[in-house]
Amino acid sequence: MRRPQERSKVTSAQSVQQNQTELIKRAEENAHAFLDKELKKLWRDLFSDYPQCSESQREEEDVEVKNEEQRRRAIDGVVDITKLCLMEMNQEELANTLGSGAVAVQYQHKLKSHLRKKFQCVFEGIAKAGRRTRLNDFYTELFITQRGIGEVNQEHEVRLIEKASRKPANEETPIRCEDIFKPLPGQDKPHRTIMTTGVAGIGKTVLTHKFTLDWAEGKANHEIHFTFLLTFRELNLLKGKEFSLAELLHQFSVETKEAGIYRYNHDQVVFILDGLDECRLPLDFQNNPIWTDITKPTSVDVLLTNIIRGVLLPSARIWITTRPAAANQIPAECVDMVTEVRGFTDPQKEYYFRKRFREGTLASTIISHVKKSRSLHIMCHIPVFCWITATVLEDLFKTSQRGEEVPKTVTQMYSHFLRVQSIQGDRKYHGRAESDPHWSSETREIIVSLGKLAFKQLEKGQLIFYMADLAECGIDIRAASVYSGVFTQIFKEECGLYQDMVFCFVHLSIQEFMAALYVFLSYINTGVNLLSEEQSASREDELFLLYQSAVDKALQSENGHLDLFLRFLLGISLETNQILLQDLLGPRGNALLGNPTKKILPGQTGKRPRSNTKIVHYIKEKIGGDLSQERSINLFHCLNELNDCSLVVDIQQYLTSGSISTESLSSAQWSALVFILLTSEEELGVFYLKKYSASEEGLLGLLPVIKASKISL
Repeated sequence: MRRPQERSKVTSAQSVQQNQTELIKRAEENAHAFLDKELKKLWRDLFSDYPQCSESQREEEDVEVKNEEQRRRAIDGVVDITKLCLMEMNQEELANTLGSGAVAVQYQHKLKSHLRKKFQCVFEGIAKAGRRTRLNDFYTELFITQRGIGEVNQEHEVRLIEKASRKPANEETPIRCEDIFKPLPGQDKPHRTIMTTGVAGIGKTVLTHKFTLDWAEGKANHEIHFTFLLTFRELNLLKGKEFSLAELLHQFSVETKEAGIYRYNHDQVVFILDGLDECRLPLDFQNNPIWTDITKPTSVDVLLTNIIRGVLLPSARIWITTRPAAANQIPAECVDMVTEVRGFTDPQKEYYFRKRFREGTLASTIISHVKKSRSLHIMCHIPVFCWITATVLEDLFKTSQRGEEVPKTVTQMYSHFLRVQSIQGDRKYHGRAESDPHWSSETREIIVSLGKLAFKQLEKGQLIFYMADLAECGIDIRAASVYSGVFTQIFKEECGLYQDMVFCFVHLSIQEFMAALYVFLSYINTGVNLLSEEQSASREDELFLLYQSAVDKALQSENGHLDLFLRFLLGISLETNQILLQDLLGPRGNALLGNPTKKILPGQTGKRPRSNTKIVHYIKEKIGGDLSQERSINLFHCLNELNDCSLVVDIQQYLTSGSISTESLSSAQWSALVFILLTSEEELGVFYLKKYSASEEGLLGLLPVIKASKISL
């Protein structure tokens, strides 16, 4: 009989052995589970028809392990074991496929991890400063629809926005971001090359980020093996250099250095080429040589044209984004489908504000105010303008004790926006006190410099600036970072390839506002009219000449590229806006404008200078002339910026009185009628043509209204 001490030792040994056996079994189970999980992942990645897992399972798979290198070696072992088993089953071809594809799959995982980190969080409208926001937290679905191939529209983008605001969204089939490559109803195969057009700030780049992030997170497009997002903004920096395709991709993502580039001909690969309108490469489709070798170096231009043609990697899918005016850089025969981003529909505008402001009262107040101003409501089709509006109105409504007038026009909105950013910059960088209403001399200097850059580059049609562009405008390269630091929400600095700096305004409309402000300040502070060399006798006539030359230049522009610039310039002539910007006026400006420093109460507009009265009369004469409807509509918006609604009020009185005889209307009144009908807040469901007694010429003038209506009777 064993003693108690001996029995205790035996029991302890048995317990240790039993525990060890259980641990071995658990390790075996974990090893089998690891083998099963990794094999399924490999098969899914190699064969698109292999059963896909759920989103929650994918999230579990993406959890990072403590020792990535050890995990990688373990997966190599899984591949080797499986290859051996397949060889013993006489499945050499499948074994070779697994072996050659496993390397690419490993780097696909690395690429997805890199893209998730890059696009999960963004700065909404801000370059460096401000709060980082998760893309999925603020992303609002955009309205995307198909457009005809070859329909290149050269009009100014504000015109396109206004046209988009008139189109009933429910008459067109929307395309979801994740379905961009999928066949439309009635089509039997997916498209290879998609071009997506849209005005500046409409959300094209955010759309490509969302597509890429959804793929990297395993939420959509599981059949795609690799997604490469290349921006023309960065490709410009490679001009004059030569790379093979593999080397080019390595410039954008180090994960592709050994990522099975030789397999790309057989994989589902997507190339996203974002921002064609910013391209400074020749893209010479006529004369560039045919190029099929992915390992042989050539110019970036040759690589791009051959990828788009379908010569290099013919199985790859291509997605090109661009502003409408630049779409014709790609031959129509190279594009299978053209889509258009229309921005926010009216319900999406409300959704954006309610998502941004969780506190419902503030969101409702902002939505209500935007709806009261048709010009603001139309501009809110652009997501960036929604962000600008939210920034300004949040500041004003939260500090309502100032008693300031809430912006009702586009110029007022941008003037407030500039002031908000200037005040914040001065507080941050120049120690400005909360109670100090004046802008620092450093800030005034920066605004003038940025305005000069905006105007010079607007004349050239450039939205993206490099070091040489800044130097050309006399901006100290070393000060560029300071500019983007002070005005983080206006002028942004981005780090391109090789750490080269790229600069731009947050949105084209901001560049146009800064350009108009510079032209105004140049005349007010120095007496120089940048729009005309003609001189006039009096100061009032000089101002009128400045505005008149701006109107003439805008009307002479075939595509309306100065339309919004003109609105801003005329809007700045109002005393209400000059008070907001008064610190930018020098002694000459204050004397010329009568020292506009008094406080204007809400609802007041201040005095109207004689130059404004004359330009209002001049614009009305132009409206009554032989102008297209689009040009007339912009001039009505200009009258709105000048706070003159007399023509519109006259016609509204006619309309409320019942039937209207358009034969008795003057040309200007006729244009006002069409303007009212087209910019009505109510969607044009049924247009009762018989209500208007009109000549044949008058009926032709109503065509834009008929087109914008669902039904005409």
